[in-house]
Amino acid sequence: MPDILDEILANNERFLQQTQLPHVGHAPRKHTAVVTCMDCRLINMFEPALGLERGDVLELRTAGATISTPDRPQAANDLIRSLAGGVYLLGVRRVLVIGHTECGLANVNPTVLTASMQALGVDPQELIQKEGLGDLNGLVNWTGAFNDVHVNVQEVVNVIRSSPYLPRIPVHGLVIDINTGKLTLVDRDSRSSL
Repeated sequence: MPDILDEILANNERFLQQTQLPHVGHAPRKHTAVVTCMDCRLINMFEPALGLERGDVLELRTAGATISTPDRPQAANDLIRSLAGGVYLLGVRRVLVIGHTECGLANVNPTVLTASMQALGVDPQELIQKEGLGDLNGLVNWTGAFNDVHVNVQEVVNVIRSSPYLPRIPVHGLVIDINTGKLTLVDRDSRSSL
């Protein structure tokens, strides 16, 4: 099997020989940040399904398009900091939180999680103790796992809306079907953009 790094470097050389990219400014043309998942199935599907092109929006990808349960009360994690940078430095005036069906963080099996960690040399109990997670359920929550993508999107929308680090801009919630690209509206914010 070829090394993925070598494959990527070779692909990049071909890309540079065949492609001349136009200059695009770093501020998003649509003044929008999109929070979505890092799932590999969204590649080459997500942006076309939303009608987005390079330079239109800021895209912030996290596991599950979520904020883990322990980070929700403070609303001050890396996602919030990234959104603050987009708002205050790049002109973002609305946020879309877009989860997807069949997410890998939905319905996480604790036994599978801990077995995988152990197989890769990480002691789950040590992590639970070090991070003060309490028990196995705390570890699952720490990963950002959830049971219902629609509920998770609503909760993330609420955390972003209530963050003291962000102005009161519209934050909408949606779910995209990973197999069809169909969007389902979870929450349309009634606030207007600044």
